[in-house]
Amino acid sequence: MEPDLALNYDQLGDVYALMQHDSAAEKNYREALRLDPRLVNSQVGLAKVYQRKEKYSQALAAIDSAGKLDPDRTDVHYLRGQILLHLGRKAEGQKELEAAVRIDNERRTEHQKQIETGAVPSPELMLQDLQ
Repeated sequence: MEPDLALNYDQLGDVYALMQHDSAAEKNYREALRLDPRLVNSQVGLAKVYQRKEKYSQALAAIDSAGKLDPDRTDVHYLRGQILLHLGRKAEGQKELEAAVRIDNERRTEHQKQIETGAVPSPELMLQDLQ
C-alpha cells in the first residue's frame, strides 16, 4: 500500500466497516481525511461508524462535514435524518429524510427523461471523457 494515498485508507475503512471492525475503520477513515479532507466517502463512513457506536453527536459532525462537501448526495441526507431522529430532533430528521427522497425522485425523473428522449450518452463516450 502506498502510505500517502488517501484513497487506500478510504477503501480500507470501507472494508473494516463492512466487517464491523469499527476501531480499524475509524482509524483508516481518519487517516484518509488527514491526507485529503475532501473525501466525502470517509466522512460518511465515519458517521456510520459513530452511529453504530451510538455516538450521535460525533456522527452528526461527520455527516455535516460530508454534506458541506457534497450537498446533493442522497445518502448524506438519509443518514443525517437518521442521526437527527436518534438525537430526538424529529422535525429536522424528517426534513432530511424527505430531502433524500426528493433528490432520489428528481434523479429518477431526469434519468427517465433521458431514456425517453434517447439523450443517454453511450458508455464508450463516457469512458473517453474520463480519460
